[in-house]
Amino acid sequence: MTSQQQAPLTRFPPPRDRQYPLDPPPELLRRLDEEPISKMQTWDGKQVWVVTRYEDGRAILADERFSVDPTVPGFPEKNIAYLNTIGQDRNIRTIDNPEHDRQKRMMIQDFTVKRVAEIRPAVQTLVDQLIDDMLEREAPVDLIEHLAIPVPTTVICELLGVPYSDRDFFGERAKALLAAPTAEAAKVAGAEMTEYVEHLIDLKIAKAGNDLVSRMVHQHVLPGTYARADLVSLCRLLLTAGHDTTTGMIGLSVLALLRHPDQLRELKESDDPAFVANCVEEFLRYLGTTHAGRRRVALTDVEVAGHTIHANEGVIVLNNVMDRDDAVFADPNRLDLHRTNTRVHTAFGYGIHQCPGQLLARMELHVVHSTLWKRVPTLTLAVPMQELHFFEDGSNYEVTTLPVTW
Repeated sequence: MTSQQQAPLTRFPPPRDRQYPLDPPPELLRRLDEEPISKMQTWDGKQVWVVTRYEDGRAILADERFSVDPTVPGFPEKNIAYLNTIGQDRNIRTIDNPEHDRQKRMMIQDFTVKRVAEIRPAVQTLVDQLIDDMLEREAPVDLIEHLAIPVPTTVICELLGVPYSDRDFFGERAKALLAAPTAEAAKVAGAEMTEYVEHLIDLKIAKAGNDLVSRMVHQHVLPGTYARADLVSLCRLLLTAGHDTTTGMIGLSVLALLRHPDQLRELKESDDPAFVANCVEEFLRYLGTTHAGRRRVALTDVEVAGHTIHANEGVIVLNNVMDRDDAVFADPNRLDLHRTNTRVHTAFGYGIHQCPGQLLARMELHVVHSTLWKRVPTLTLAVPMQELHFFEDGSNYEVTTLPVTW
């Protein structure tokens, strides 16, 4: 029996190894070695292609014969929450060129090197204040609640012009949209998020600020070059993904360092910003920002590494597994803060659909790791590793709580 006949019997995603929770599931690492292009069965019963090899995955992500449009028959949506948005959410996640690039150009000024540099001093002040507040508490303290969540949440609020007092509201809806247990729960969360964004847009129409939503409203929506409904969709995407992925990466990267004390010691002793930047890239490679893969559907028959992916067949490109490919990264399952080619990772995707907020995420991670270990060098886990719980039901893999002491 061929691997293609056997593979559909395995569901995606397969279970993780609880002894090695920071690694991709063993079944996916096996496929990387033995059958890097194969089929698995998704949550809704579809049989889709799963791609784990770096070279193959990048080729697909750069090939416009593969679409991100979920309205194309065969597209493999992540869960029922995403399924309920098909045809409603038109944003850079769900559209192909030329419309994708047009929309991206409208918003890109808020994600440039210059804009991120402008925001950085405020992020540094925020991180210092959060650590001050944490140290005033009686240990143990949950690092997720007191650092990993408020840093990216505050930043995305500032970027979009969202009142920080609303952070809990949109944070809860964002989590529900990423991993709603039922169609009804997803529908309710989506409606509430849409209502919130509509209200936010009305506020920006009445009074503009120095934020992305204000600029999109006054430069594009009101002049008629961008539909209000599309801005609602874009804001939902940014509010949902803009803080959740970085929250997960802060928690997982702190945990990874605590699991690798020798490498943590080097980071504590270093005053070199370039070394910290390389550490951030290695965290992104080793841990990934999303473990649900980059989803595509073939628009025509395409040959990839000896396999024919037919039109309307779904594809899941597993970039977190691709970044463990030993053809690209030596000893890939080892965290190595001195790795020289770390930056070629695909944590933010590849091709035209790379995450527009990647510079922002890198900056936030850099500030956290260049500050936390200097301020709290004795930081350590307050519970055994086996007692930690991980969130696996959404797009992003993350540790839900991280009790620490010092």
